[in-house]
Amino acid sequence: MEPGARVCPFCGEPPGEGVFCAACGRNLAGVERLPTREEWEHGADRPAPGDADAEPDVAGFLAAMRAAGNPGTETFPTPKPSAFRRAGTVEGWVLRAVDREDFQEPKRYEPGLVLALDGRFHRLDSELRGWGQRDFPHYHHTVSLEPVAPPAAAELVALLAAARRAAVG
Repeated sequence: MEPGARVCPFCGEPPGEGVFCAACGRNLAGVERLPTREEWEHGADRPAPGDADAEPDVAGFLAAMRAAGNPGTETFPTPKPSAFRRAGTVEGWVLRAVDREDFQEPKRYEPGLVLALDGRFHRLDSELRGWGQRDFPHYHHTVSLEPVAPPAAAELVALLAAARRAAVG
């Protein structure tokens, strides 16, 4: 990379096109001027670790994705609240898929995470279905009705970047 090339002030990689950095996924809309690679290597214009600009920008992610037509969203049912009411749905991006192992020891289950179009985070669960059927195994996914707390800032930045890359390309 040339020393005069403009880079992301957070990771030092070429930012690509658009509002988000192609390498780290951080929102660059508030950055007045991107530093050169040489400036970044010498520490100029690098945000401090606790700087508010280094926090994940969920609102910016939602605005950019909304402007692009919400690519990559999926619709998930929520658990039914009662026998006579219809189950609701949540539309959003899968930030973290369900991680499970059902057939080998040790068995494990780690729920996933969904960012809804309204900006709230929901737990993604899956249920193994189809025992004894031709299409076994079949996983039925549902999303929690109540929102959950967002993950830590560093993890959230990585999850948003991965979701943006998967949806937009």
